[in-house]
Amino acid sequence: MELILTKDVPSLGIANEVVKVKPGYARNYLLPRKLAIVATPASLKERAGKIAAAADRRRQQLSEAMELADRVGRISVSFERKSSDEGRLFGSVTKEDIVNQLKEMHMIEVDRKSISLDQPIKLTGETLVKIRLETGVSANLTVVVNAEKDPAAVAAEAAVTEEAQEA
Repeated sequence: MELILTKDVPSLGIANEVVKVKPGYARNYLLPRKLAIVATPASLKERAGKIAAAADRRRQQLSEAMELADRVGRISVSFERKSSDEGRLFGSVTKEDIVNQLKEMHMIEVDRKSISLDQPIKLTGETLVKIRLETGVSANLTVVVNAEKDPAAVAAEAAVTEEAQEA
């Protein structure tokens, strides 16, 4: 069934875009919530200018998402967490942590719902995390989790370094 979206619908399209959906989805969700109207020849003709503008806007959003995907694919975020000797974290790294780190370190804002992480990261090491930026556009972000050094070990290491420099 062809519809014209009246508002932006995540994972489907933007306002004034013509989309094809299953009749049940249209009847039970989109039409009752006034998120779309049926694409009749009259409604298509009436909204022709808006539809063209929506297509241009959609292309622009896709190109921006592709650029962001390329940028995200080249960076990584790192965390230091307390962990056991086997590398298991006492806490975890969550979607919220990743979103905050991306925002603080790389000035990239993503919605935490767009991060594909089934369960929080609970081991040290590198993990690839998929981020959906736009429909059909996603990026793999490298998340590095390092073990946090305890203060006593840091002090002992500093003392050894000082002795080596003095000798």
